[in-house]
Amino acid sequence: MSDEKKILHIVVLIAMEAEAKPLLDAYTTLEPHNCTVFSNAPCLVYTGKSGNGECRLSVVTNGKCQKFGVDNVGTAPATIATMVAIAEFKPCLLISAGTSGGFKSKGVSINDTFISTKCVNHDRRIPIPGLIITSYYFFSHENVIPFPFF
Repeated sequence: MSDEKKILHIVVLIAMEAEAKPLLDAYTTLEPHNCTVFSNAPCLVYTGKSGNGECRLSVVTNGKCQKFGVDNVGTAPATIATMVAIAEFKPCLLISAGTSGGFKSKGVSINDTFISTKCVNHDRRIPIPGLIITSYYFFSHENVIPFPFF
């Protein structure tokens, strides 16, 4: 017998709805899900069976800011979405996906994959055209613990 455990549930965390759309379009079996824990969190949750049906797949976005009507971005909404996903699904695997601040001008292309060596902690607002936010918050750089892949 193998010591390997089957992955029975994967959760993909994606901040913005536009970033999640291609995944939701590709997995047409995913349906909107009403969370039973933290039901008042602004997150949008979709869940269903993946490919061969042996694994459950859930996509969790940060949802919209009720005050400004834009996607919730930053560390606080990401923390809430992660907490909701873990409490609701108890997944075997969590994947954080999206632009993560990557841009073409920095040499980043669609489908590029990055393994973090440093974490940038900032809870400042990202400028959105037509939206004036005057508060900027804490900004720091931290090293991350290396993860052995093989």
